[in-house]
Amino acid sequence: MRRGAEGPLLPLDWADGVERAEGLGPASCAELASRGIAVVADLVWTLPVGWDDLRAPASVEQAIARARAADDALAPAPRQVVRATVKSATLVPMRGRRAVRVVATDEGGSCALDAWWFYAAHGVLAAAKAAPTCLLIGRVASRQGKRPSMAHPDLVRDDPAALGIRARYPGVGIPAGALRRAIADAVARAASLPDPVPAGIAAREGMPPVAPLLQAVHGATLQVPPAAARRALADRMAWVEAFARVWQRKLAEANPGSGLAPVLPRDEAGQRRLVEALGFALTGAQQSAIDAIARDLASTSPMRRLLMGDVGTGKTAVALAAAQQCVAAGLQCALLVPTGVLADQYEAAAAPLGRSSGARIVRVSAGMKAADRRRALAALASGQAQVVIGTHALLQQDVVFAQLGLVVVDEQQRLGVAQRLHLVRRGATCTPHLLTLSATPIPRSLALALRGELATSVLDERPRGRLPVTTEIVGQGAKERVVQALRQVCARGERAFFVSPRIVDDEDGEDGEDDAAEAPGVVSRAVHLAALLAPARVVAVHGAMPPAERAEAMRALRAGEAQVLVGTTVIEVGLDVPEATLMVIDGAERFGLPQLHQLRGRVGRGPRPGVCLLMHAEPLTDLARQRLETLARTSDGAEIARADLALRGAGDLAGTRQSGLLEDASWLGAADPPGWLERIDADARALLLHDPTLAAPAHRALALAVRRVTSVMAVREEAG
Repeated sequence: MRRGAEGPLLPLDWADGVERAEGLGPASCAELASRGIAVVADLVWTLPVGWDDLRAPASVEQAIARARAADDALAPAPRQVVRATVKSATLVPMRGRRAVRVVATDEGGSCALDAWWFYAAHGVLAAAKAAPTCLLIGRVASRQGKRPSMAHPDLVRDDPAALGIRARYPGVGIPAGALRRAIADAVARAASLPDPVPAGIAAREGMPPVAPLLQAVHGATLQVPPAAARRALADRMAWVEAFARVWQRKLAEANPGSGLAPVLPRDEAGQRRLVEALGFALTGAQQSAIDAIARDLASTSPMRRLLMGDVGTGKTAVALAAAQQCVAAGLQCALLVPTGVLADQYEAAAAPLGRSSGARIVRVSAGMKAADRRRALAALASGQAQVVIGTHALLQQDVVFAQLGLVVVDEQQRLGVAQRLHLVRRGATCTPHLLTLSATPIPRSLALALRGELATSVLDERPRGRLPVTTEIVGQGAKERVVQALRQVCARGERAFFVSPRIVDDEDGEDGEDDAAEAPGVVSRAVHLAALLAPARVVAVHGAMPPAERAEAMRALRAGEAQVLVGTTVIEVGLDVPEATLMVIDGAERFGLPQLHQLRGRVGRGPRPGVCLLMHAEPLTDLARQRLETLARTSDGAEIARADLALRGAGDLAGTRQSGLLEDASWLGAADPPGWLERIDADARALLLHDPTLAAPAHRALALAVRRVTSVMAVREEAG
């Protein structure tokens, strides 16, 4: 019961289920639980992504003027609160379903805009019909020659009780109003507001008390919630996120069932054969990393090493050397990669390992023929296959190893250390070594918190003779120049990539937006280029293709049977075609700096210099131009990462990071890592010694927060 015998609301405990909060039914509670929000503490610590000030709404005329001013300045449309008179509210048939349109005007009807919900939004139609005036909360689109509109705004009855400060929360699968009511109820009735950071640590790190911060951000005060309050709470959430990851690793290491790692002695002769099969000399940095990894593998202590290196520094060769050492010791090696395209590339890259060591290499990935998958799994279980390359399909329950000695994980594999070990130790009798690859230049302390690896090797040299890639910014009006560059590449017997942001062309948007300026999709672009570049052969690659077709397109490019590959960003990571000298990125303004840097790294990997053309639509916003100019100016990954963080910020409250803990590393960022990251490993070790189950009253809020973080991580991992 929520109420006592005489009616007053009963207080809530942190650990009470969310069903005790106001307005949440069984379906909403189940949806919240699937997002890691199960108890009152989880509700209280679901932080807003922003706030709407409903105290001084704009008129329709004012809102349209602000939207047009933003459009003229090439800036995003601002989020606005608009007071309007409802002229009409109707259902409109649209592509087999019904949309809701509300025509909203100023008093007197001098200005009007259309508010659209592109589905029969429950309650919106009835609320609009019942309200002569309303508040619409969202962004106004007002392009030249088009009627101003709002897509999926919040609609609130214009009532004095509504005119206050309203928090805006991340999407968690239930109506925003229901979530807002439940959080307000939890904040109001919680006997005290939980601080997940232990008091001693919070005092040491200078963290302010949480109660006034939580009350401020959830709108329990009459002031506009200060951004500083949310930043202080976000710092606490970052601490919890980092602690949960380190805590998982500590528990895994303390698990008596973990056992010792297999000793994998170094095979000098085998390493020399591998280098000969690779066909190129190793850099000094590669050799140093191989030596450090070899020492780790020869120990009974499970290796937990992070190999960091910018695009093109040769991480794959180092990983193959580690795999060779494992195979020479008679054990199996698993290479986990994020995409089927990268699995294709690893298969080709691992061929020298097979030739030099005689190892049998198999693949396990989504979309395989059932018979091929059965043969691969049987070879793994019997030990006949020594190396397996796989996507997340490798982590399924039916994958069993005869004797797994080493796991190599590509940077985009999203599993935490403890989960990776648990999932890949099918049939293993000991703890495998673990090597993680990353092209992201982040500080070691952050790498420790995010990945759990204790040791780090850095590749800071590029292969001898490799020339930097020339990067140029070109507008859509220079298409003939781009086509001419492609023709020249084909004439020289080289290869080229052409990246498009989409697989197929979009149809007209439901919101009436004009798609004429959109970059064509991969499919139509490949057909168009094939006609322009004949007799050169053009192939297409994208994630929706059957794996066999994708593999054939890649094979044709590597073999020189095709000269141009048109693809989406599935080619971003790991693709190695030494003959590729030209990268064209269409709609480059749509991509982030790290992604552009990765794409550029696909060319210039052989003895010939590479060129990257960044094609963009006109006009460019100032932010997009800064991104492209940064990429054209430098090829240093660390500088690009710093510039990216400076341009986009570590946390955007306007909507780019609104999924809360559902994103990997939602609160932790590489920009200016906090000082406590250097101390969190010791903090976790001390807590494990004195309170291994976090059962002490002082650690109750921390236990609840860790449960939420690990629950969300588990959901994400299950999704692959």
